[in-house]
Amino acid sequence: MLPNAMLRQILPTTLIAALALAAPAAELPTADPESVWMSSARLERVDLWLDEMVGAKRAAGFVTLVSRHGKVVHHRATGTKGMDVTDAMPLDALFDIASMTKPITAAAALMLLEEGRFTLGEPVPKHLPEFADLMIADDAGGLTPAKRTMTVRHLFTHTSGVRDPRGRAETYAFRTMDAYMKEFSQLPLQAEPGTRWIYGDSLDVLGYLVERLSGQGLDAFLQERVFDPLGMADTHYWPPASKQARRALLVVNGKDDPARVSREPPEAGKAKTFIAGASGLHTTAADYWRFCQMLLDGGTLQNKRLLGPRTVSWMAQNHLEEGTDFRPGLGYGLGVAVVTDRGKLDYPYSAGSYYWGGSQGTVFWIDPSEQLIGILMVQVRPGGDLKLREKFAALVYSAILN
Repeated sequence: MLPNAMLRQILPTTLIAALALAAPAAELPTADPESVWMSSARLERVDLWLDEMVGAKRAAGFVTLVSRHGKVVHHRATGTKGMDVTDAMPLDALFDIASMTKPITAAAALMLLEEGRFTLGEPVPKHLPEFADLMIADDAGGLTPAKRTMTVRHLFTHTSGVRDPRGRAETYAFRTMDAYMKEFSQLPLQAEPGTRWIYGDSLDVLGYLVERLSGQGLDAFLQERVFDPLGMADTHYWPPASKQARRALLVVNGKDDPARVSREPPEAGKAKTFIAGASGLHTTAADYWRFCQMLLDGGTLQNKRLLGPRTVSWMAQNHLEEGTDFRPGLGYGLGVAVVTDRGKLDYPYSAGSYYWGGSQGTVFWIDPSEQLIGILMVQVRPGGDLKLREKFAALVYSAILN
């Protein structure tokens, strides 16, 4: 019988998802809020707030999860799967987490760093030669050679200078990431590497680096090295047909987008071959909690170690070069935003907390000081004016008693 690693290298992507179905979802460790010094009555404010949001048709439905000291004290589904459907939002609903894919890709890359496959300061072209001889686009529309070397750290921190002006639906028209990278690597940079925080596409390059160094597709690597060990049985790039009924519908400008035309062309959904490091994963609140708890526990969950504790703490430190503008009160680590001055934030996260969100309104945070994890899942665009992330965090932190 072939070993798992070899087996996954020869299996097509569609079968990887099918194999993952064999692993049942593990039970979450639950506890009464008071047992971890949180207030049940105050956590009920989260329920009341979300009920109001659904009643006012600001969003179709939500799934929220809160844990402290490794115990889940709140896990609630609210509303329906879409604006025009009557099916209740299931607790195990699948959400397109968009950019919440990025921290998972970053963790996968750090696993390879721990194996000595690369260092943060190494030039990207050493491993991806297509990114050699980089050019910078200037304000006049011309091109000049880059003066600085793009390093792997720049990919983790979104300071590589890369940016694709096309939207997600256009990039997903490429059949594979390999085909996309051949064209993307020839686009001019928007800034010298290390000098500007330019969000998004750096993590696609980092995911491509994982593929190149591991010899596996990113989906196969994540399945074998992250999802299977953590029991994330409901996490997929392209959810199988058997789970489609559990998908929360994307709501765009108040209307359901069941075919997801705003996110990807129909051909991509049929082919299921475009696998990105920056976005694309679908998961449940419970599955994403397992990933977060692994990080909070220093790289291990239920005796399965993915990363060393020093690597996790390194991930959650500010890695931006001095003078690189990001956001007030925040630095940026290896794939996550890091709180440096909580007095400048609209969130009550403790200093040293780290987090990120997705363009459909999802968010997670990990607060080591409070041993606290918060996860909010929703599918709504645009959602910035709803202030979902700020309000959810305020309600959760108000429930901490000690």
